[in-house]
Amino acid sequence: MTLNGTAIRALRHGQRLSLRRLARLAQTSPSQLSRIERGRAGAGDDLTLRLAEALAVPVVDITRGEVVAMKERRPVDAAKDSRPHEGVREQRPASAATETGSRAVPYPGTPEGSFFHYTPEEAATFLPWSALQLKRKAYAREVPFNGGGARVTFTGRNICEISEMTAVRPLAETVQARSA
Repeated sequence: MTLNGTAIRALRHGQRLSLRRLARLAQTSPSQLSRIERGRAGAGDDLTLRLAEALAVPVVDITRGEVVAMKERRPVDAAKDSRPHEGVREQRPASAATETGSRAVPYPGTPEGSFFHYTPEEAATFLPWSALQLKRKAYAREVPFNGGGARVTFTGRNICEISEMTAVRPLAETVQARSA
C-alpha cells in the first residue's frame, strides 16, 4: 500500500497538528512520519491504519486510492474477543462526489475536496486544460501543485486557486487595474 505523504501533511496542517503530536497519536517516531510525508519511506498496514485513525479520516484518504482489505482496530475489552475484525472501508458521500474510474472524487469547493488529492486527469475535469497541459504547467511552476513522491497531484485548494487565476475578469475590473 502506497501512502500519500502530501495528503498526510495537508491533513495534519489542516487539523493544526504538529509532526510530533501526530507521531505520538499514531505511535510512531517523528522522523519516520517526516520520511513518510516526504515520500522517502513507506508504512505497513498497521501504521497506515494508525495514521488514518489519528487523523480521523478513512484509510483511502491517505493512500494513493488503493482499495485493500484492512483489519479494523478496536479497543481491547477483556469481556470480548481481542482478535481484530475485518472492517469495511468507509465510503464517501455520493452527494458531493463524482465517479471517475474506480474512486469517488469530491468537488474541489467542498470541505472534503479541500484536502483531497486529484490526479492531473481528475483535475482536468474541473479546469480548462488537459491532464498533459496541467503536468507541463506544474513542472514549469506556472500553477500551484503538490509533488510528493515524484507524482504531480492537485488539492482542491490548488484547483480553486488555478480556477481563479484563469477566470476572465469583467471589463470594468481590467480598465480600473490599468488606470491605477
